[in-house]
Amino acid sequence: MRDVNRPAGGVPLGLQRFGLAAVLALGGLMAAVPARAADGPGSAPCIGLVLGGGGARGSAHIGVLKVLERERIPVCRVAGTSMGSIVGGLYATGYTPAEMETLIETIDWADMFVDDPPREGLPMRRKDADFRYLLDLEIGYTDGHVVLPVGFVQGQKLLMLLRRLTLSTWNAKDFDALPIPFRAVAADIVTGDKVVFDDGDLALAIRSSMSVPGAFAPVRVDGRLLVDGGMVDNVPVDVVRDMGAQQLIVVDVGSPLHKEESLTNPVVIMDQMISALMIEKTRRVLATLGPQDVLITPELGDITSAQFNRGKEAIEIGERAAEAALPRLRALSVDEATYAAFEARQRRRDFDPGLVAFLDVVKGRSPSAMRQVERAMAENVGEPFDADRVEKDLGSAYGDGRFQQIDYRVVERNGETGLEIIPALKAWSAFGKLGFQLDDNFNGGNSYLVSAELTFNDVNSLGAEWRNVFRLGRITGLRSEFYQPFGETGAFYLQPSLDLRNESLPLWVQGHHLAEFRVNRRQLGLEAGWSPQPEWRVSAELVRGRDRADLLIGTPGVIDGDKEEYAGVLYNATWDTLDNINFPTRGLRVSADMEAYYDVMGADVNGNVARLTADWARAWGRYHLLLGARLTSALEDDNFFQAQDFLGGFLNLSGFEERALFGNQTALARAVAYRRTGNTSRLFSLPMYVGASLETGNAWFSQDNVDADDLIIAGSLFVGFSTPLGPMFLAYGGNDDGESSWYLTFGSLLRPRVK
Repeated sequence: MRDVNRPAGGVPLGLQRFGLAAVLALGGLMAAVPARAADGPGSAPCIGLVLGGGGARGSAHIGVLKVLERERIPVCRVAGTSMGSIVGGLYATGYTPAEMETLIETIDWADMFVDDPPREGLPMRRKDADFRYLLDLEIGYTDGHVVLPVGFVQGQKLLMLLRRLTLSTWNAKDFDALPIPFRAVAADIVTGDKVVFDDGDLALAIRSSMSVPGAFAPVRVDGRLLVDGGMVDNVPVDVVRDMGAQQLIVVDVGSPLHKEESLTNPVVIMDQMISALMIEKTRRVLATLGPQDVLITPELGDITSAQFNRGKEAIEIGERAAEAALPRLRALSVDEATYAAFEARQRRRDFDPGLVAFLDVVKGRSPSAMRQVERAMAENVGEPFDADRVEKDLGSAYGDGRFQQIDYRVVERNGETGLEIIPALKAWSAFGKLGFQLDDNFNGGNSYLVSAELTFNDVNSLGAEWRNVFRLGRITGLRSEFYQPFGETGAFYLQPSLDLRNESLPLWVQGHHLAEFRVNRRQLGLEAGWSPQPEWRVSAELVRGRDRADLLIGTPGVIDGDKEEYAGVLYNATWDTLDNINFPTRGLRVSADMEAYYDVMGADVNGNVARLTADWARAWGRYHLLLGARLTSALEDDNFFQAQDFLGGFLNLSGFEERALFGNQTALARAVAYRRTGNTSRLFSLPMYVGASLETGNAWFSQDNVDADDLIIAGSLFVGFSTPLGPMFLAYGGNDDGESSWYLTFGSLLRPRVK
């Protein structure tokens, strides 16, 4: 890696359409398209290939490469920026344009830009957070300062993809030793210098070159903080010249400027300014091309840097652009024998490191986090290297939530091959999250819940976590819990907790809203649990608390509040493999609870309550089905507050008001069918779902009253959106009890209870 100092006037421009950082982010990434290359034949002039940055527009590079191979034009040097570095780097390692095209069409790009592993692989503790309606944004705190993430995407999955695609070069530290000598261009965000990678870690070099500021987190390499190379040199002509190329083929896929009618907000104006600077700088670079050089500028039209779903279209446009340049390109062709020799050298080398003999984990500031990584990766030692298993195990460790990135490298030591694991912790050990929930029936009935969560990680050397949840609205109060894992794998845990809350609860009788209570709860708990696998957990919790119901609305003397002291043991077993709780497409979640209350320690309630909640999801393309059931029973028919459960509201017997039905015996079964609409291949979109539900159930005050003839049939029609604030639903529901209602709801399709 070497630096090329740039004048102070070098403005951050290469951010291929910086307008939306996320769009850019994708831009740099997408370049991960394979191709193959080799050194040019000795008798032929050295042809250098320059691949510019452009995000998804860079898929056009593949079309150009298809024509170069078809016309037997050997490339002896290649350099790229951002997207161009991905295409160029993979071509230099021996991939073919056909392999690249397949890669573009098969990668799930939406998933590629989500750092976490699939939800089913997350620890149960992180799955629980889904039920607190939290936004997916961490606000860190360290050394007395609030810290925001340095990128919307940390790039964990992208780095794993690049690492896999470049495994054949694991022991090639000099980029001149690749089948085709290669350079990747990045920028030092601290100094503004251009950084040209000519040696080191190929995957990391490519990842650095496409770290679009604001979209992807910068990459630290050799003490330097690196971002997208488009910031300093979006079409690295001079880099390829410095490599010794005698003739250049230059492909420029930069985005055009916005038209005047599109300049309607500050974000677009800023994007236009940066794009204008980038285009002006690129023009000056292209003006240095000589008569022997070939410039190819694919007419990509309205394809943006984020539209990876249009990759195939961009490839075809790139192919047509190269074919339009054939009169000049054919002058660079070689005979079949010469090109066959070129291809033989260009072929991607086999990768077979054999057994993983050892595991080295680079130490960090959190001993418990490092042990977590070691445990996750331990089973790879003594086994043949398996990229799928390595990525799965690293994903499991990453799902712990404390890491910004976890990388790995194949290394050799004393004649043996092993794995070096490089975990990078987040810059903070304390972080906050915000959450939001809303229910409105457009008829005066509404409630909201705003929450803020503050978590301290690594409170001690055993990896304890202290979480505090503050709530305002329908539930107001504080819940504080101290999670302490134990054992070699951390599967056992103890969790003392304090719960202080005031909750609004309505009293409905035969469709009439008779009263409104504010229930004041004070509870201490001590939970012990075991979760050896991310799919399941068993636990038992000792609780001691008090509930006091104060009448807010209603006639005193006719309806009054009450106070209850309780103590007991709460048992739970949970199995959770749902891929998503907002709009699930696959998996099963079952939670079974047994609550045993005793009149001890001053408590005045006695009884047992059983609860069961189950949800199963399946998808067939755009069509989804969610089946669910919810049962509650006070086994001895005791009527104390802890034994009550509530139904009513969207998907919980639609048509009724929220929590309009209650009793110590409740049953609910539902089937929800929904279809995703719009272009599902787009990376940035606001997914919309249309669906319907069929529900049945009721609530009773005793087991003797439970009767199948009393079951209420309900249903709803809804439109749902997956928004940055979480899922939002506009729905209309009705039931055969004569109730109907409109609903505006922020929350999950599962409609879980807030604990």
